[in-house]
Amino acid sequence: MLLTPLGEVTLRPVRPGRDGAMLHAWLTHPRSHFWDCQDASEEDIRHEYTDLDAWIISLDGEDIALLERYVPAESVLKDLVPHLPAGTMGMHFLVAPPRSTPRPGLTRTLFSTAVRWMLEDAPALVVEPDERNEAILAMNKLAGFRDLPGYTQYALPNKTARVQLLERGDFLASRVASLSTTHTPVENPARVTGIDAAERELIAKMLREFIHERLLSPRRLADGYTVQVGPHILSFQAEEHALEHLSIDPNSIACAEGPLPALTQLVADAAEALEIPEHFRATYLGEISATLAGQRRIRQSPRQSSAELADPAGDTPAQYYLRIESAMTQGHPSFLANAGRDGMSESDILAYAPEFGAATRLVWLAARKELAVEAISEDPQLAGQFSQLCAGVPDGYTPIPVHPWQWEHRIVPNFSDSLASGDLVFLGEGTDLMRPQQSLRTFFNASQPLSPYVKTAVAVRNMGFTRGLSPEYMRDTPRINDWLHQTLGSDPIFRQHNVRLLREFAATGFVGDVYHGLGTKNEFTKMLAGLWRESPIGHLPEGAHAVTLAAILHRDSEGNALVEQWIKRSGLDAAEWVRRLLRVYLTPVLRALLAHDIVFMPHSENVVVELTDFAPSGSFFKDLGEEAAVVRHSTKVPVPRMQADDGSFTDAQRALSVHTDVLDGVLRHVAALLDDASVLHEPLFWQLVRECVEEYPGDTSSILVPEFRHSCLNRLQLKNPLTMVELGDQESSLLYAGTIRNPLA
Repeated sequence: MLLTPLGEVTLRPVRPGRDGAMLHAWLTHPRSHFWDCQDASEEDIRHEYTDLDAWIISLDGEDIALLERYVPAESVLKDLVPHLPAGTMGMHFLVAPPRSTPRPGLTRTLFSTAVRWMLEDAPALVVEPDERNEAILAMNKLAGFRDLPGYTQYALPNKTARVQLLERGDFLASRVASLSTTHTPVENPARVTGIDAAERELIAKMLREFIHERLLSPRRLADGYTVQVGPHILSFQAEEHALEHLSIDPNSIACAEGPLPALTQLVADAAEALEIPEHFRATYLGEISATLAGQRRIRQSPRQSSAELADPAGDTPAQYYLRIESAMTQGHPSFLANAGRDGMSESDILAYAPEFGAATRLVWLAARKELAVEAISEDPQLAGQFSQLCAGVPDGYTPIPVHPWQWEHRIVPNFSDSLASGDLVFLGEGTDLMRPQQSLRTFFNASQPLSPYVKTAVAVRNMGFTRGLSPEYMRDTPRINDWLHQTLGSDPIFRQHNVRLLREFAATGFVGDVYHGLGTKNEFTKMLAGLWRESPIGHLPEGAHAVTLAAILHRDSEGNALVEQWIKRSGLDAAEWVRRLLRVYLTPVLRALLAHDIVFMPHSENVVVELTDFAPSGSFFKDLGEEAAVVRHSTKVPVPRMQADDGSFTDAQRALSVHTDVLDGVLRHVAALLDDASVLHEPLFWQLVRECVEEYPGDTSSILVPEFRHSCLNRLQLKNPLTMVELGDQESSLLYAGTIRNPLA
């Protein structure tokens, strides 16, 4: 729809059968004599418009103008194509003869809408009016058309044409551009009243995780639980699990004093007890509200069941990987406010959020090398891949991938001086279709699945961080990945269990801007960088599939677990299936820590599981450059920032990478899900985990301690939703709530 001062304008394709009589009346009218249809019959008109790309323009529902589009190379202007910008489209425009009293400005307004609509899909328009048609030539001038030099008297079969060209910028600066605007009708995305299922689910998650982190203290009664949330007393039914985890029935939650308050109201009323700093309360509540809006948005879109998701029939490995990836709708299992995406509009989220599976093209820039970071793996094969990626980049420049959102909202307005000076060169959109992954700023190449992931900067705050990328960190990323590959890639236990690292083998970033010149770290110094990471698809054997570890925690809209479907299809009993999962997930984490003093951030989005015959047969660990660290001061590191131990670390501190990130962060949720679904009894699950630890050929006493420090993620976000931890000193940023009993003890 387009809006004008005269009313709403819409366009629809011409239907020759229905519109023939109307078009005949328009085209044979004396005012239309330049169209050369004065002697045409109605049947002639119907026949002519059968094969044309023609559109009817309506004003407030009244058909009032005709627009034709054509490709110049397929028209009488084919010889002029070399003189036209790539992608130029041709147009013809006709206003219907007046039916009543003329409306001032009608033709000018309709012409503005026609040109604006055409320029949405083309960079330029070409027209070839009869040189005698003074009315249309005057209108063209008002819209910004210019004569194509040398073709002001161009001989065509039925006229001498004055060929004119209009580029988008000239139209936007013209006298008629302001007469029309493209409009997308505003809708209410929620379409709910009261406390709906999505909100009950998040209230249940709030209670579960805040109780787990000892922010709330429930009382167990004979028929359930009660808990005080600010001034409210809530009751609910729940199943109790290890690690102080309650599986709460969302439909059982009730409020003693009346209707159940909204989620944001509950948190707002309990803000002081939850220790949310006053100056951060609105920010945190906004992120909760956005997370709830996201869950409602997801529930209103069609979703595949777990049974459908479990079936890869007809999919290539890449297609199945992407199908599972876009089905992940719950986000981080522990964080309550896990999808704030502050800075993205409703239309941005529909375009770029991974759960909607939309593909996009990245924007590509080239940065002058002396003003850029360019870091490449020492592996010749991977370095060769980067050389191929640089094809088409000007000499003396290095490529930088840019998220389309980042280009529009940050680079164009904030780096205009660098673009104007040539320190940054706009290369245009890439040709490959890229699919956003769960991390929001990382893209999988849907056009060429063997090609690397591309990670970009996007200045959107989500889950406690603005998702930028630091060129300073990019400088070291390939070196860190090379070292990890050399250290772990040939490790016998990694090889035995088919565990691989997806290396970030190239990284670039721009440091020649005025913001880096300030000499201080700020949000603008993390806006323009990117990296390339290996794809898992090329490493899969025949018949295997890759899926995100997050899928192990997925439930469909009916509450059915995806992992249950995979277990059934595998033909294995649940215990054996879990045993295989632990060997490709927990075992490599233990090996990296206990043999090499290396820790990862192995949350469920950072691990890809290989499935063969629907059972775990291998894994891939990713997101290594920023997250991997060394936790023993005496261990040599390739770059200083990898060293997390200042010399004071104890074995108990080192083991927290397993206790917090694996046992509490992932396996706690898996154990509860399998037990709640009656797939695997929880005591047996934790017995299998202990057996996996005991299988490790080394001292695991630090892992099997009776209790460990209780690290709390939501407490971090409640304390500071803008910056939860400092990447360079994560250990000192962590918050603890005493100790918690180890389910492996």
